[in-house]
Amino acid sequence: MTVGQLLVAVAVAVAWLAVGLLPLPGVVEADRAPGLDAHIYVAMAEAPTVFTMPPYAYRLGVPWLAHLLPFSLETNFFLLTCLGLLVALVLGYVFFRELGYSHGLALLGLSFVAAAPEVSVYLGNHFLVDPLVLALIVAVLVAIEKGVSAGPIALLLLIASLFKETAFFAVPVLYLRLAGARLVDRGAAWRTLIIATPAVIAALTLRFAWGGAFDAFPYLSPWEGQRRPWYGSMEAYQAIWSGLFGYLAVLAVVNAFSERWRDFVRRYLPYAALVIAQLLVPQNSERMLFFAFPVVIPLALMEFQRIRDELPDWFPFLTSLLVVCYVFLPAQLAPPMVLVILARVLMERRRPDRGTA
Repeated sequence: MTVGQLLVAVAVAVAWLAVGLLPLPGVVEADRAPGLDAHIYVAMAEAPTVFTMPPYAYRLGVPWLAHLLPFSLETNFFLLTCLGLLVALVLGYVFFRELGYSHGLALLGLSFVAAAPEVSVYLGNHFLVDPLVLALIVAVLVAIEKGVSAGPIALLLLIASLFKETAFFAVPVLYLRLAGARLVDRGAAWRTLIIATPAVIAALTLRFAWGGAFDAFPYLSPWEGQRRPWYGSMEAYQAIWSGLFGYLAVLAVVNAFSERWRDFVRRYLPYAALVIAQLLVPQNSERMLFFAFPVVIPLALMEFQRIRDELPDWFPFLTSLLVVCYVFLPAQLAPPMVLVILARVLMERRRPDRGTA
């Protein structure tokens, strides 16, 4: 990956965010922020030394940055959201390259992430902490895949933990990367514990020294909270389908069984499970499925790489149609799957010809 390719990725990410901002009204006033959590984060930014309510009060990063920036709170939150999305997209590109994809396929993966409906959700409600948290989590995952030393990973995880507890989803990936082919490895467990200890100490300190007692611990069980029913509801199923990147999730599941991705799936399966388990959170959990992109998109891109390698003449046409399905037919499964099946049939028809050549 060259500097020029990275700059192209930045330009593509900026272009996608600009497109995402076109239908939106721009900066939303703080008193019109949608949702309780947005108003709590605004209150935290207005008075960062005052404890509000768990679990929001423990997510200090974004509200404190919004407090420190020199513009209005609305503008500060908006800038932080745009920055978080931009960094997440660019680091997603770096992540895809680190997994072995070419420049073009990594840009395609970046575009799939940028065109996801959650991006518009975050741009429309820019008082949330999720975009910067996601950027930090992807930074941790990139550092893990690059084999960066323990110190930088520990620092990134510590910083991410101050933004949201979701950062700890990356810890199983770290352990399984260090453990290699072994599922149980005492040395890897100790190294993971050492790396995660600063973040764990910071998180526990916030929860027990900032705002109060054990009975104020932030999490209710799924049975105690008022959860929007995500079972038996077609609307909820469509929200989940959309949040998991539509038909790309189907491609990801299919390609997860290939030999090439066995180690990747082994490392990232706990991360994906934790992201999906957020559906048990009381409300608005569908948007958190966006955090699954480091698992779903790389596995889905394998299908596009297969088409590029085995059907180079068809690759631009089929890829364009599949992208159109993703962007303009997000709720449909049949059209993209027909295209994928067609590509597989064409591959099978070409193989005998190659053998007799």
